[in-house]
Amino acid sequence: MRTLFSVFLLLIASEVSLAADIPDFSANYAVKLNGIQAGELKRTLETDQTGLRHFTSISQAKGVFSFFKPDIIEETSLWRLKDNVVQPQFYRYLRTGGKKEKRLEMKFNWLDMTAQIDDREHPWQLDIEPNTLDKLVYQISLMRDLIKHKGDQITYRIADGGKLKTYQIRILGEERIKTPMGEIDAVKLTRHRDKDNERETTLWCAPSLAYLPVKLEHIEDGTTFTAVLRRLKGMDYEQAFIHHNNTSTIDSHD
Repeated sequence: MRTLFSVFLLLIASEVSLAADIPDFSANYAVKLNGIQAGELKRTLETDQTGLRHFTSISQAKGVFSFFKPDIIEETSLWRLKDNVVQPQFYRYLRTGGKKEKRLEMKFNWLDMTAQIDDREHPWQLDIEPNTLDKLVYQISLMRDLIKHKGDQITYRIADGGKLKTYQIRILGEERIKTPMGEIDAVKLTRHRDKDNERETTLWCAPSLAYLPVKLEHIEDGTTFTAVLRRLKGMDYEQAFIHHNNTSTIDSHD
């Protein structure tokens, strides 16, 4: 359970005009394990005074699951647009609060096309390719690409696990998703893996929210983890949702 929950939480989306299609935001998701409330996921996008954008994901177990998995996992990616393409500058992974704490940092050097990786034990250098992304910021790139993409597949090269990996995102169609904020129309996507890989990851991204993921699902070893959007700040969502449940859920603050 500990390993599966960690995997899911790791899974667990012109300069001015294009930046406007993904404004700074704060999104909170309720995480469930086989339908039982298990934790929460919070993602934020902020822009500093230099124009550098900070994308952060924080996840942790709640309730009884926090006894088995007390870790807090925080990922941060600093990025900017280069020729209208997301270009990561720095990535950090932190796992704290449990028995096995972990810290990893990755600095991208686009002049010599390398990434310096430091896990506090065995620092190393990774050769990268043009348009390489880190495993968090690719979800921002996906949101931007869905706005303009035509076709049924998007491919990314990701610096992940000390090597470059290919992520293939396939567009499956459209579905209406139920959330605590109301129903919303979304595009359904899946990360394609080899046939012998039993893991399955699915995203539902809402066009009316700049393709922000409103639901995530990961299935592995018969266990289903889901994360559903329950609170949002920074985006105009008044016309996006159908049948709001109540304003107290929408407008409450952490």
